[in-house]
Parts: sequence; C-alpha cells; structure tokens
Amino acid sequence: MLASSPTALCTPPLPPPSKSRRLPVPLRLQSLGIDPSLLVGKVLTKLSRSSKHPTLTLDFSDNTTFQILVDGYDPVHKGLPKELEMDSSLEQLLTTGQAHVEWTIKDCALITLTDKAFELREREQQWDQNHTGVAFRFHEDQMWHCVWATLTDHDQGTCVFRSYDDVYVDQLHRSPRKRRAHVPDSPVDLR
Repeated sequence: MLASSPTALCTPPLPPPSKSRRLPVPLRLQSLGIDPSLLVGKVLTKLSRSSKHPTLTLDFSDNTTFQILVDGYDPVHKGLPKELEMDSSLEQLLTTGQAHVEWTIKDCALITLTDKAFELREREQQWDQNHTGVAFRFHEDQMWHCVWATLTDHDQGTCVFRSYDDVYVDQLHRSPRKRRAHVPDSPVDLR
C-alpha cells in the first residue's frame, strides 16, 4: 500500500551502496560514459547542478570536468520530467545550485539500485525497478553519497507516476575560450 502523502509518494528511502564491487548489468549493449573508478584520487573543487537539465557537473583541481548524466535524456524531446536525485547530504550542499569544496574522491562506482516504481492512473500498480546509480565517497567524510535519476508525472499536485532511469559518468571536454583582442581606448558609440 502506498503512503497517502504526495511527498511520500515521490520520495524513496536512500538504499546504502552494497559492499560488493560487481558492476551492474547494463540495459544496453554498449555502456555509456567512462569507468567511474577513474575519478578515484581526484580532488573535487566544485559541484554544480543544472537548473535546466538533469545534470550534475563535477570540476576537479586538475582542470578536468565530468558530469553525471541520465541515460536516454534528450534536451530537445524531454518526455516525462527527468530529475537527478541524491542523498540528503549532497542535496543540502547544493541548495544554491553549486558548492565549492576541496574533497578527494576515495571510491566511485556504478551501483544497482532497486526501488518501487508506481502508477496511480486507471488502477494502482507497483513494481520493483532496477536502475543504475553513481556512488562515491570522499577521504574527508568517509560517507557514501549516491546520485540516481527519476521520471515523474503529476496530476493536480499529486505524483501519479514514478519510475527510475540509469545514470552514468562522462567527461566534459570544454573547448578553449577564444581570447578577445584588446582594443586600445577606442571611442564607444552610446547612441
């Protein structure tokens, strides 16, 4: 039986990452992104959450940038709203959308999560859904942190559908910014 609170309907409990290091069985033939263990040892300097897309950007002290992305997300054809969710300590850290830190990644892996998905339209349906999340911990706090993706639909403020999607880590390759030529004290037309 589902809880009667709309908030409870859309908020899953955070499962602890399992201690085994088995990689999740991918739903697709070709896996996406990079092996998250490549982030181990890197010093995270900034986390930022996109306000427009389900993306968490991780900037590191070695001037590399990685993102946690939702498998199948298409910014042009968005479909049901997809959102990155995370454990409460990361959520609190990102209340302003970004956080500056100096944390060294101790462990990082893809994990398989199992959550209750549901639909409350014609008739109530629930099912267990496996999906891939990204789990990591830092030398500085030793806590496991987890990021996963949800798909939800609401009708008059009530969550009537909740499902889950896989996430993955990929490197963001930024193009070098062109330096603007400095024009010596030229007059500016303010008309």
